[in-house]
Amino acid sequence: MFQILIVDDHEHLVESLAKSIPWEELNIGQVYKAFSGKEALQVLDTYPIEIVITDIRMPGMSGLELIERIRQKRKRIKCILLSGYSDFEYAKQAILYHTADYILKPADDEEIIACLQRVTESINKEWEEISSHQRTLYTLKENFPKLRDGLLNELLQGRSFPPAVLEQQLESFDIPFAAGDGVTLMIVRMDESFYTYNRRDFHLMEYAIGNMAEEIFQDDYMLWTCRDPHDYLIFLIKEKAEPHDHPHAGHTSTPLRPLKLEREASELQNSVGAFLHGRISILISNKGLFPQDIPKLYQSSLSLVRQRFGRNEEFLISAGSFSDSLPVDSSIGLYDSPTLVQLLESGRWDAIEEKLQTVFQIHDPDNGQPSQEHIMEIYFAVGSALIHLSHKNGKRLEDIIGEDFGLLLQPVPFRNIDQLQVWVSRVLEKVKADMNSEQGETSAFLVRRAQEYVESHLSGDTSLQAVADFVYVHPVYLSRIYKFETGEGLSAYILRLKMIKAEKLLLESNKKVHEIAEELGYDNPPYFIKVFKKHSGLTPKEFRDQRTG
Repeated sequence: MFQILIVDDHEHLVESLAKSIPWEELNIGQVYKAFSGKEALQVLDTYPIEIVITDIRMPGMSGLELIERIRQKRKRIKCILLSGYSDFEYAKQAILYHTADYILKPADDEEIIACLQRVTESINKEWEEISSHQRTLYTLKENFPKLRDGLLNELLQGRSFPPAVLEQQLESFDIPFAAGDGVTLMIVRMDESFYTYNRRDFHLMEYAIGNMAEEIFQDDYMLWTCRDPHDYLIFLIKEKAEPHDHPHAGHTSTPLRPLKLEREASELQNSVGAFLHGRISILISNKGLFPQDIPKLYQSSLSLVRQRFGRNEEFLISAGSFSDSLPVDSSIGLYDSPTLVQLLESGRWDAIEEKLQTVFQIHDPDNGQPSQEHIMEIYFAVGSALIHLSHKNGKRLEDIIGEDFGLLLQPVPFRNIDQLQVWVSRVLEKVKADMNSEQGETSAFLVRRAQEYVESHLSGDTSLQAVADFVYVHPVYLSRIYKFETGEGLSAYILRLKMIKAEKLLLESNKKVHEIAEELGYDNPPYFIKVFKKHSGLTPKEFRDQRTG
């Protein structure tokens, strides 16, 4: 539903309009009120207003000046001018500031309702255009390369998607891969000759290599490309289906496929050398299934490049050439994205528990007792993540987990995976409790600071925005935290303090009512009188006379 702001220095007109219009029928859920241009800007800075109805002539800032200020920051807000002046100059300026409508006083409810219907229909039409299916598809296609790159990188890093979600993303991004496809990874490393280029030209070279690969492999393979965090070009490769009438279709074609893949990879190397005057190294992984085998193929390929070839240049190798696969794997799932550090920083405790459960299940004794090194790997990974989080929060882990920290200092703290699992569960509960406690302390601190500001600024600006600026949080967040911590809304607290001070001034000073109103930040004395009467049941004069007479 829409949110509207009514602005007029005549309080009775604002209140009358707020009560007489059937707002819900117009799909308007919240009506805000302001009695000056300055007040209106404060409301606009605090709440997501979509429609403003404002009088033209107001003391201080006029309605036209208010609209001009609104247009500078919030061009989407629809402004309606309400005025008793039919002067052409006003109408001309209203058009200049793109005012949505112009209503002459006195206007009956039907006229105002018709105007609001036109404005809300206009807003709906604008948002329909913005969120239209065609525009969304166009924007999506414009960003396809980045989206494809990002999705493949997530799969390489081990992120798992529900099957239906992955299928939908593959279809949306026009990626011709599906669950269960046989796939191969090709890692292309641009060698030293390319590192003389600046960053922009380097990326142009990456783009050129990707296009060359598409051209060379297109007859027999489908490719999906991305650049990984190591600046390697990663090609996920799937063989195209053989035509049924292929003269050599059958068992003789399958063994030739890997050799053909290597030949075409070699052609890519030669083309890059000939046309881009640079050298590339290529590793072709073993075959696996999409998507479940992608992370393992990727990690094993990186390990081969790192351990077997280092900085040797212009190599072309196939992982199948090495029968001696790496004998020791790292703990599967422990380093997959999102990492343990990322989950801790975002406080996603359920995801942390799920991640560690996966790691511990893989190393369950029924699946073969893990080595002491694997236990240490998990232990140090968890310990370092917790230390990182504690230091980032300005604390020491030892102060949070107490005696459990001592195990980090022992040479062999755990003899089996069960002992480690119990320790991890225990320290995570302590860290979680500490973070929850700190969040509670932070909320209480914000409340105290807000109250201190209000108490010392009752004669000044006590708007929600001003208080939020003082404590460095968003006004909506401050309002929610204050209500949760105290059971009283911040606006109600400010009003209560102002009324207490008003009573004190009425009883202990000879100040006139308008002087007291001004001292408490009310620009409009009649409005102060109304607020005071609503609070105490008496007007300020009646209150003073009754208590002092």
